[in-house]
Amino acid sequence: TRAALMSGRSSLETGVDGPLAFTETLPLNLTLLPQHLKGLNYQTVMIGKWHLGKSKPEEMPFKRGFDYFYGFLGGFINKYTHVDVTGKPDWQRNGQPLTEAGHTTDLMTADAIRQIKGRDMTKPLFMYLAYDAPHTPLQAPEEYVARNAHISDPGRRMYAAMVEHMDAQIARVMATLEAEGMARDTLVIWASDNGPLANGSGSTGGLRGNKSTVFEGGQRVPAFAYWPGHLEGGRKLNAAVSVLDWFPTLIRVAGGTLPADPMLPGRDVMPVLRTAIQPPVSDLVLGNHMLRTKGYAESAYRFPWKLVRIPDTASAGAASAPQAAAAKKELLFNLETDPKEATNVAAAHPDIVKRLLSDLEAAPRAPRTLSLWPIAPGAVPH
Repeated sequence: TRAALMSGRSSLETGVDGPLAFTETLPLNLTLLPQHLKGLNYQTVMIGKWHLGKSKPEEMPFKRGFDYFYGFLGGFINKYTHVDVTGKPDWQRNGQPLTEAGHTTDLMTADAIRQIKGRDMTKPLFMYLAYDAPHTPLQAPEEYVARNAHISDPGRRMYAAMVEHMDAQIARVMATLEAEGMARDTLVIWASDNGPLANGSGSTGGLRGNKSTVFEGGQRVPAFAYWPGHLEGGRKLNAAVSVLDWFPTLIRVAGGTLPADPMLPGRDVMPVLRTAIQPPVSDLVLGNHMLRTKGYAESAYRFPWKLVRIPDTASAGAASAPQAAAAKKELLFNLETDPKEATNVAAAHPDIVKRLLSDLEAAPRAPRTLSLWPIAPGAVPH
């Protein structure tokens, strides 16, 4: 999701379709979103989780379009000690290691507020604030754990505490925008990057699959856009919007011109946000590593249709053992009538299957950057 947001390109093309290996990076020949915005005279700030390359200086966010970076480079860290899965510290400001006390959500928020207040008043501001909550390890301040004492399951209690804690910190950032007189000039987008981990403490709301699958439980996530005076609030949109769409949308909103590149599949969705009208049907192809032991999976969308192609050996994340045993290589779902992907209708619509398979075959592919991480003893691997 981060690779798609920054590059505007699909995971199949970039090769970043799962947790990035320590030695790999988002391809360096891509022009990233902050680089486009810098060309439009924006000051560019990133705070939080990068996880798009860390082995060489040229892979760092402050070398890829961000004027300023504060946070960590890898996949996840201990929220208090800021140590990564290998047992090494991973916390810095513009390449300089930092030793600080505090929960990452609080530290990121405090720095975001500092950056907003200390911004260059002569330039517009682009800020990418990438919280690591509620990613594992599940850790929240005791105050928020106590507020959720009514939740009996300890994992769910901690997860809820992390979400409530993050919400409270986002409210501080929003209050800063108001206090600085920036609210009506600032488009705020919030989005999750994937569904919850299998057997974790999150919930898919009954959708099939979870994180690391191409089913809706792994791919369909909540998001909102907020812009007083420009977007009418209080509405729920059912339009199909992908993270790939934010790349062209933000460039256009900033006054830029979209690159003439057929490999940028996203669309400017500002008209959708303003009118709530479903945009014209377009193609969207996604890759996913699924479970490492079960092979590779892909999906192709032409809303409301979705084709899932899985290895014959994969269980397809079926809700029951009989469904898993009957899983086929190609599964077709109508997401309007069957958002939980309970019924495979491929046999009834061979023409749609053929068309979506053609989309999958035509999608550009790069060598995959996914690998098993070295995990420190006792660390949570995902």
